[in-house]
Amino acid sequence: MKKSKMLIIIVIIAILMSGLMVGYYFLFMKKELDDVAKNGPIQSEIIQKMDQSPLFKDILAAGISWDYDEDRFFVSTDHPQRLFAQKIASFHVINSTLDKKIYQKDFETDGDLEGIAYIGNGEVAAMSETGTLYYLKEIDGEWQETKQVSIFTDSSVPHKLGSLAYDVVNKQLYSAEKEGKKVIYLISRDGELLDTFDLNVDNFGSTREFSIDSDYTISGMAFDEQHLYIFSEAYSTIFVYDPATATSTAVYGIHDIHESAGMTIKNGIVYLVGDAEAYLPPPSFYKVKIPQ
Repeated sequence: MKKSKMLIIIVIIAILMSGLMVGYYFLFMKKELDDVAKNGPIQSEIIQKMDQSPLFKDILAAGISWDYDEDRFFVSTDHPQRLFAQKIASFHVINSTLDKKIYQKDFETDGDLEGIAYIGNGEVAAMSETGTLYYLKEIDGEWQETKQVSIFTDSSVPHKLGSLAYDVVNKQLYSAEKEGKKVIYLISRDGELLDTFDLNVDNFGSTREFSIDSDYTISGMAFDEQHLYIFSEAYSTIFVYDPATATSTAVYGIHDIHESAGMTIKNGIVYLVGDAEAYLPPPSFYKVKIPQ
């Protein structure tokens, strides 16, 4: 009897462990999407990357932003990709050549810090995937969290935000749903939700029937020269959106980069940061020149 009970316990443990392993595979190892630009259904201009450099091994990068005042970069991270991990994300300051970490701050958040944007005056805003803005300010060489703001009033509605961009002229932030319906949010600098709109790509040709909501993602954003640049992790694609006319004006596919989690623009050059996935090579920083 004791042997049979022990055998049953062993079988139950084996089943549970198998389930955990399968779940872990589908959560963290299964290939999520196609990152080959030329496979995208929307007809895009394929452009080459300028440069590629390795990302630091201990950073699960999710967002990147350029500090135009001090010429340095900020990177936000996912939570550690392991079972039962605490909700601890990180904020990193990296030098202008992306080869040296200057500062790191770990703090508790309500989700992955998917987007980050420098908002001037030594301040940074970082967006969690659930829609909480975390504000950080540099004070005497240390970065301190100054406030948190949830941009949504109904906490029962699920969100998965994957980006953050800042319009320095109008002092407004942009973010968007990463998957599903491509809803873009216009937010005040202080975190008030001002407006929502959908990403419209009807003016572009396509090679096959597609849905912007199911075929593409929004994993990164940047604002430059009065245009919002929207990066899709799927098909390594950049959409250029003009808020003044509420239309997308161009679409570019980037050749030979792996899935990327965030973007920023420095002096007309797009900087992308690779996503850390077990099925991909180690992530990199990428530099891309958008045609004028």
